[in-house]
Amino acid sequence: MSTNAICAIATAKGSSALGIIRVSGNDLVSMLEHLFTKKLYDRKATLTDIKKGDILFDNCIVILYCAPKSYTGEDVIEIITHGNPVIMNSIIDLLCSSGVAHAAPGEFTERAFLNSKITLEKAEATADLIAASDIQAVRAAQNSLTGKFFVDISKISSSIVALRAELESIINFPEDEDAPDLNNKRIRDQINNVNNKLERVIINSKEGRKLNDKRVYAFIGRPNSGKSSIINCLLNEDASIVTSNEGTTRDCIEYELNINNKIVSVIDTAGIRFTQDEAEIEGIERSLKTIQKAHKIFYVVDQSKGLNDDDHNILKSNNINNYHIVFNKIDLGGTKAKVLKKSPPEIYISAIKREGLDLIKSTIEEDFVKVDMSQDIYLARSRHINHLVDAQENVYRCLEHLSKQRYDILAEDMRLAHLALSSILGQNPSEELLEEIFTSFCIGK
Repeated sequence: MSTNAICAIATAKGSSALGIIRVSGNDLVSMLEHLFTKKLYDRKATLTDIKKGDILFDNCIVILYCAPKSYTGEDVIEIITHGNPVIMNSIIDLLCSSGVAHAAPGEFTERAFLNSKITLEKAEATADLIAASDIQAVRAAQNSLTGKFFVDISKISSSIVALRAELESIINFPEDEDAPDLNNKRIRDQINNVNNKLERVIINSKEGRKLNDKRVYAFIGRPNSGKSSIINCLLNEDASIVTSNEGTTRDCIEYELNINNKIVSVIDTAGIRFTQDEAEIEGIERSLKTIQKAHKIFYVVDQSKGLNDDDHNILKSNNINNYHIVFNKIDLGGTKAKVLKKSPPEIYISAIKREGLDLIKSTIEEDFVKVDMSQDIYLARSRHINHLVDAQENVYRCLEHLSKQRYDILAEDMRLAHLALSSILGQNPSEELLEEIFTSFCIGK
């Protein structure tokens, strides 16, 4: 039996006290009531067993949200189980045997969009809220999710529509006595007003775009400089293998690091040197590739050996510009942990003594965008900014058209600006755009 219903585990992978399974579709009660030992009521939590015949799967809390008053606009059932993956996967299998299909990534939110329960930019903000890497990004995503972004775009769009209507009535009915008089100054003021509003939204969106990127920090250097030891200290675990032998790390390994609720990625890399070992050569090549994706490089040096010609060659030949030099093993020379504000900046630490690690963390924190929480920052995406810039370019050209009295071209550019803003709000989106957006979601959302 096949239906339009979908299901997925909505909580993170692994064991936990509780887990949530989400189901969405039409007529879910009649379809699934045989699995529950108690009757379900709309928007009421029900403690019930989930059984198939004499087999008990779990004792759960089940909440029914009847259409259309649900997240997706369809019937939705949320099953709160014990957070054992074995239990949750068994219930998923049970649902699928009753005709429910596995949900694709983002399919719940896509259905919410298609059923007009959520706008496209709010759907994107939902994914960004889940992936936000610090509290500023969370606040910016909330600004988008609560409609601040939508309201500002809609106001600009309405101003453009009003101006288009005025222009087209003049162009199409010049002899009509009810048509408004052509007033170039008034039209210029309206164009400037739209342009100024667009400029503010673009600035806020670009600031939000910075927040949307999880920052990546790569630890680069020659072998045995202490890169892996520093990573282990930052993570407070033996994540990377550390030995006294050169070339121990032969790959780029990325870890997630939480610094005062700011989530960043740190990458341990293979030591860069001349070698004939094929595996180590591949690791070095991957290390060099991380330079391109990293927001900043921490170039690690064994202080007892100092910064030599090999280091300078590595930095120069790979165009490494945005970097700090981390002098490790200061315990061997009696140097104190410190930061020198030079060009490039220098950080002195000892991984083995765990001295100065807070200086690396502070350096990372300084890189985060300093945003006043009261500012109207949106967690915008690249496509939003591209559409906003397109709209602004069209509006800006209107000033030249107005000065040359090319009103028909002016109206066309206003139409294109309106079209660009409509694309942000998801009006008449393409299937390719929807697929690109929703497949980036986690399964269960």
